Amino acid sequence: MTTRSLLTAIFAVALAAAGAVWIKSLVPPESPSGSLQFLSAAPELPIFDKAGAKTDLAKEKGKIFIIHFWATWCPPCVDEIPALSKFWEKYQTRSDRLGLFAVSVDKDWKTVDDFMKKNPSTIPLYRDPDAATSKRFGTTIYPETYVVNEKGRVLFRVQGAVNWNDPEFRSRIDNLLAS
Repeated sequence: MTTRSLLTAIFAVALAAAGAVWIKSLVPPESPSGSLQFLSAAPELPIFDKAGAKTDLAKEKGKIFIIHFWATWCPPCVDEIPALSKFWEKYQTRSDRLGLFAVSVDKDWKTVDDFMKKNPSTIPLYRDPDAATSKRFGTTIYPETYVVNEKGRVLFRVQGAVNWNDPEFRSRIDNLLAS
């Protein structure tokens, strides 16, 4: 085997190994280890609205909450926003029992505002500076959505994009609202 053939084979193996590692990194972890079971287990889970007002998710109770972490630089997040917006248009009339926190991990409000000008929506927007709160939840891949009961217990989470039009997902929310 010539030196050139040997180098080509080594390069091909290295490229295949790098590709395998990259593809594996795209798969969300199986275990929700590190995620919160109860929001109140954390001393503080701050997120901020556009005016700079802080909301502490650790203190949010009394309703069912959907906490959705996303970013404008994340293609699945961007694809998901129109469906999330339509979902919220339907369910916002039940805001006495259901709350939504669409929490961007983008670097600043200008980035979020520029995105929303191109993708108008009525979803309630918040920011998580430095993704500190999303990390406390155990989120490492965006988008990720948590559904929390009235006592602050995380009932389930969805890693990756949610199909907001899925009858099974809507049924789960409707059942929670009916109880």
